[in-house]
Amino acid sequence: MSDGQRKRGRPSGEEREQRRDEILDAAVGLFLEHGYGGVSLDRLASTAKVTKRTIYAYVGDKPEVFAAVVARLSSEVMPADRPGKLRELAARLVMTLHSDEAIALHRIVIAESRQFPELASAFYANGPRRYIDVLAERLDGDGAAAEHLFALLLGEPHRRRLLDLDPAPSKAQARKHATSALTALGL
Repeated sequence: MSDGQRKRGRPSGEEREQRRDEILDAAVGLFLEHGYGGVSLDRLASTAKVTKRTIYAYVGDKPEVFAAVVARLSSEVMPADRPGKLRELAARLVMTLHSDEAIALHRIVIAESRQFPELASAFYANGPRRYIDVLAERLDGDGAAAEHLFALLLGEPHRRRLLDLDPAPSKAQARKHATSALTALGL
C-alpha cells in the first residue's frame, strides 16, 4: 500500500493510535506555525490527510485537539509504566517543560488565552495541573510542596526560555536544575 492510502475496514487499536498520533503531529506543526486562532479543523484535516469527521472521532473539536497535544506531551514525561524516582521525574519535567515544543505551546497559550479562554483551561488542566498532581502523589499528598517544586522546576530558566534568551537545556543541565530545586526544598 502506498503512502497516503489507508486500508479499508475498521482499523485495529494500534492503527487507531497511529492515526491519532498523526493527527496530533499535524496539529502541533500547525499550532506552532499559525497559532491557535490560525488553525481550523479543515486545515488540520488537510494537513493530516484525514477528514474532519475522523478528527472528531479520534480527538474531538479544536480545543480538545489542543488539550490532547498538551496531554500527550505530559504523558511522555510521566508514562504510566515508568513511575521512577522523584529526582528522575523532576529531571524529565525540566527537559520537557523547557523543550522547544513545550515553550512554543506555552507561548501560544499566553498570546491567545484572552481570545480563547478554553485554551488556557485545557493547557493548565492537561499540563501544569497534571504535573503538580503527580508531584503531590510522590510527596505523600503534599500539594503545597508539589506547587513549590513545580515552580522551582520552571523558575528563571523557564522565563528565559519563553523570552528566547536561552536554548533548551541538555540532559545534564536538566538534572542539575532538578537537583537544585529538590535541594532547595530539602527533598
